[in-house]
Amino acid sequence: MKMLLHDPAARWTEALPLGNGRLGAMVFGDPAASRFQLNEDSCWTGSPATAVGNRHDDRPVGGSEVLAPLRAALARGDRREATRLEQMLQRGYTQAYQPLADLVIEQAAAGPSAVSTRRILDLAAATASTRWTAPTGEPAEDRGPLATLETTETSWISAADQVLVIERRADHGDLGPLRLRLTSPQQDSATSVVDGALQLTARMAADVRREGKQERLVPDPAPGAAVTALVLARLEHDGTAEPGPDGTLRVDGATRLRIVLTAVTDSRGAQEVPHGDRDRLAAQAGIVLDAALARPAAELAARHVAAHRELWDRTAVRLVPSHAEEIEVVPLLARTAADGDSRLLAQLAAAYGRYLLISSSRPGTLPANLQGVWNQELLPPWHGDYTTNINVEMNYWPAEPAGLPECHEPLLDWLEDLARSGQRTARALYGLPGWTAHHNADRWAFTAPVGDGAFDPVWSMWPLAGAWLCRHVREHWDFSRDPAVLERFWPVLRGAAEFLEAWLVEIEPGVLGTSPSTSPENRFRTADGFETGLDVSTTADLAMLRDHFRTTLEAAAELGIEDPLLPRLRTALEQLPAERIDAHGRIAEWWQDHEEADPLHRHQTHLYSVLPGDAVTVADRELAAAATASLDARGPDSTGWSLAWRVGLRARLHDAEAAHRSLLAFLAPVEDPDAPGPHGRAGLYGNLFCAHPPFQIDGNLGITAAILEMIVQSHAGAIDLLPALPEGWAEGSVRGVRLRGAASLDLDWSGGALTRVVLRAASPAGRSTPDSQRTLVLRHRGRELAVELPGGAPVEVDPAALAR
Repeated sequence: MKMLLHDPAARWTEALPLGNGRLGAMVFGDPAASRFQLNEDSCWTGSPATAVGNRHDDRPVGGSEVLAPLRAALARGDRREATRLEQMLQRGYTQAYQPLADLVIEQAAAGPSAVSTRRILDLAAATASTRWTAPTGEPAEDRGPLATLETTETSWISAADQVLVIERRADHGDLGPLRLRLTSPQQDSATSVVDGALQLTARMAADVRREGKQERLVPDPAPGAAVTALVLARLEHDGTAEPGPDGTLRVDGATRLRIVLTAVTDSRGAQEVPHGDRDRLAAQAGIVLDAALARPAAELAARHVAAHRELWDRTAVRLVPSHAEEIEVVPLLARTAADGDSRLLAQLAAAYGRYLLISSSRPGTLPANLQGVWNQELLPPWHGDYTTNINVEMNYWPAEPAGLPECHEPLLDWLEDLARSGQRTARALYGLPGWTAHHNADRWAFTAPVGDGAFDPVWSMWPLAGAWLCRHVREHWDFSRDPAVLERFWPVLRGAAEFLEAWLVEIEPGVLGTSPSTSPENRFRTADGFETGLDVSTTADLAMLRDHFRTTLEAAAELGIEDPLLPRLRTALEQLPAERIDAHGRIAEWWQDHEEADPLHRHQTHLYSVLPGDAVTVADRELAAAATASLDARGPDSTGWSLAWRVGLRARLHDAEAAHRSLLAFLAPVEDPDAPGPHGRAGLYGNLFCAHPPFQIDGNLGITAAILEMIVQSHAGAIDLLPALPEGWAEGSVRGVRLRGAASLDLDWSGGALTRVVLRAASPAGRSTPDSQRTLVLRHRGRELAVELPGGAPVEVDPAALAR
């Protein structure tokens, strides 16, 4: 599947993304100055030596001294005082994800005035290609059409060899005079030509300083205060190259040009101070390039494609019987908005989400942040951080069902860092055991409540991130059934549960709950008109607590662990209230009904038990109807990631047409691609990046998971086939969709009816073996069928056995 765009990218959100999890590039395709905007995933401001959020000695009043009066204020209904006290718990800000550099290939001499451009992103090969065609001004033959000159530039980022490769060729031979330059937006940066190679060093800022509502980057030359990065690019060509006085290279007389580039940093972990040795970085980059350039060009390209396709080929979604190999993106966006036929664009969106996850999260890298691995801003929206009250979790919703468990690993690796930092926060801020994290986190495992004493508690006061993130441990295990997952993450699961059990207070006699509590990031109005988000025992809190306590207890049972914490968790579960239905017939969001400040709010965390949790299913008709009413009340429009969540929620509730309406809203072209946001109506930019607005990648990744949820679900004790298939998706297929219980599914349907069902069992490592036999229950339109699934061979199920 290939995405086709015409004309060079006029905006960053029209450029084509490449990535290998660690390195990222946005490809613009301008014939006069072909720009590759570069990122490296460990380029963040700050360091373990300077990250304020990992220290708790910068406030005169200890958090544990504040918690008791804060809870007392909430108990008597004094939310103004509760807000003042909560702000005393705030401890700084997350650091910001940083752009690294630009590589620009300039046409040093003026070319033909009229140039047509075709830009293609090949999702299956993870390759971007740009073709520029220009008239020569001379007829191709007597009285014939004008002849043309064609130049092609192809690029990719190899996961196998850790390099960006750019190849340029012209059908007319000479590429013309070219000038190559590396630049960086970083204030502390320098470029040079070393032995015919372009080299750039850049040192990130040491902190993001907030002054009122304004932010600025603060440099610090002290050793260990900031991350240093180095970019090295070597050239292969058949012309001549001369360095310029400004760190550029001029290439003349070449008929072919190949650039092989890598980037390295001295950032090696959330707790390891950067070393700052630029010679050491240069040597490290040289080793990477030596190894890559030692391979023939064809082998280097083949290794890249093979590493990508090993992941890409596992899963496929088809909603249209046939389509052109190259899909013209902009006309498709307009056509889908006009006629409501979502099939091809939904198929492309599901594929694009898989491509983006593979490209921004691979084993050994950092997790995908709010923008994946791509960013050109020194102060990106929300610092480009890890927002833990939905966004970073949504990034990884497609990882397991889309057959990409390896891409899940960076989040789980980072979770261990977060738990270590969160132990300090739990102890120093609250005087409690275990570990906690709040609304925002970063590369340095920030876990404190964000703010400087003036932030709104509606996002600052939310110590439930551990519970939501640990849901990903549960999912990783549910899909693989690998006991090693639970063995590795038992300390993380237990530590989060230990904090949350200690966090509980008695709200009413015999009833446990949380105080303070918020429903991210929503607010209500009190009787005197005060707008706040601070409450006790929000539905979201209680849902996550129940979910995490059950996960911890099940993990302990699976591992045969006996622990004095476990009886306390069982007791707590008995005293935690379940979902409540409010006076409007909706799932209540708050402990008591309040006047809504924003009835159309983008968050719907009070529906956690529907998705990503699994405690509320369509089998519970009363709660399912209340959840549907809650979604209806939120309205048809929202931000991009919120619409992706709503598609998934509607799918879980088996409401196919409502899911499709939200999907169409998600797939609409963005109204104003230059609008800075935040929030507002969603849409897709010219390169199909999701508009929050502004761009956030969670929408792209979340919609992939949601589309799969419309076709197959495995969370409710059975495998539901076509549970939320809209009327317009009468024909289609999926291949290699992973199921909870360590199995996978191939599925075909026509006329809305099943035509082919194939199940495969898998061992924990993903391989089918004789000892991986299990029984799965298939469910379709009220019919159930138990299937014995032996290891080692697929099982084809007769669709008639599931037909009415």
